[in-house]
Amino acid sequence: MDEPKITERAAKMTIILGANGTGKSTLLHDIITHGNEKSLVITPDDSEWRKYAEVELLEKDDFVFSGVRRHIFDPQKKCGTLDKIHMFKKGKLIFDDCRAYLLSATDLRIRQLLIRRRQRMVDVFAVGHGFTEVPPVFFTFATDIILFRTTDNIFKRKDCLKDFEKMLEAQKRVNAMAAKNPHYYEVIKIS
Repeated sequence: MDEPKITERAAKMTIILGANGTGKSTLLHDIITHGNEKSLVITPDDSEWRKYAEVELLEKDDFVFSGVRRHIFDPQKKCGTLDKIHMFKKGKLIFDDCRAYLLSATDLRIRQLLIRRRQRMVDVFAVGHGFTEVPPVFFTFATDIILFRTTDNIFKRKDCLKDFEKMLEAQKRVNAMAAKNPHYYEVIKIS
C-alpha cells in the first residue's frame, strides 16, 4: 500500500493535558480523523481506541498504511515500540496516557524522534492527565499545549516549561472556566 502524499509543512509537537472526562480523547478523535493524514495511536491499553485497527509495528511495512491505526505499548517487550518508532513517517503520532513513557530509559529514543520529526513530517501529540504525567523531554520540544482542567501540580514542571508564568495563569483560567463547562480548554502557543 502506498503512503498518502503530504505537502511539506512544519511538524508540531502538541501536549494535551486534562483530568479524566474533560474531553481529551474526544478532541484527539476529531484531530486524527480530520484531513487525509495517517495517524498512529500508541496507547498502554485499547479501551478508548478499539474502533481502529491494531498494528504490531514489527517490520517497516507495518508503518505503511493510511487512515488510523492503534498500537498497544508494552514496556516489557524486548525491541519494543520505542525501538521501532523512528520508522513512522508522514502523519500524526499520538502517545496516549504518557504515564507509560515516564521511564528514564525511554528519554533518548523519544528525544531522537522529537528532534527528527520535521524531517519525517510527523506531528507528535503527547497526552496526559497533568503536567507531571508527561515526560519532561516533551515539554522541551512543545509547540502547543492544549490545556483542559487539571489539578496536577504545575510547579513540579517549572524547570522544563518554557514560559512557566504563562502556563500557571492558563491553568488557573482554564480550571475556573471548567467549573461552568467541564469540557473547556485553551490552546497555548509556546514561543
